[in-house]
Amino acid sequence: MSENRNRKLPHPVIVYLILLVLVVFFSWIGSVLEFRTMGRNGPMLQSLLSEQGIRWFVRNAASCMGNAPVGEALMILVAIGAGKESGLFRALAHSMTLSPRERVSLLISLITFAVIIAVILFGLFSGSNLLLGVTGAIKGGPLVHGAVFILMIAILLPSLIYGISTDTFHTARECVEALSSMIRVAASFLLTMLVAAQLMETIKYTRLDALSGITPVMMSVISFLVYWIPLPIIIISDQKRNIEV
Repeated sequence: MSENRNRKLPHPVIVYLILLVLVVFFSWIGSVLEFRTMGRNGPMLQSLLSEQGIRWFVRNAASCMGNAPVGEALMILVAIGAGKESGLFRALAHSMTLSPRERVSLLISLITFAVIIAVILFGLFSGSNLLLGVTGAIKGGPLVHGAVFILMIAILLPSLIYGISTDTFHTARECVEALSSMIRVAASFLLTMLVAAQLMETIKYTRLDALSGITPVMMSVISFLVYWIPLPIIIISDQKRNIEV
């Protein structure tokens, strides 16, 4: 029964491909009907099926991926892999059933996490502006631009410490394998990002965002959701697949 339910849920890549086709089709219809983004004198909707549109699509098919948060996605998946394979996530969820050794290991991991938080706070409020922008503001500073990297470190280090102290990890090779344990999810997520990036850039190229009254700020929010919503869906789907196997 659960397998049948899973089959009814399309992969995010399929959803984004369908949306991309709809955008291409609507851009063609809109250009034929001469839809304009700002009344009569505004720019006309651009068709992706025109000669210029096809040339743009072919030329930018790969470079569109550069607009997707690929690096951040890989960092998050590395952190999740470390937490999962080390047993830290399980220990946090079942702290009452841990052995004495596991409890000590969990305590050391939590202390490590607290130290990382203390370092972050020091970088913000010590007066050194280590994690702030050149003007002393959080906006535009390393904390904002490196938030995902800092999050990865905050999960990665306690996870490795827990895995090593509980003998889950015996060698450096096992640590590396834990960090790459989410590679199947990463491959699926990166494929989703590739199609999502093409979808978002196509919307901008055809001017569908302007025609719909979507501001640049709103477009940034939509892009964020389009890129990141598939991640928990793909992870949950992968976990269900592993349980069924």
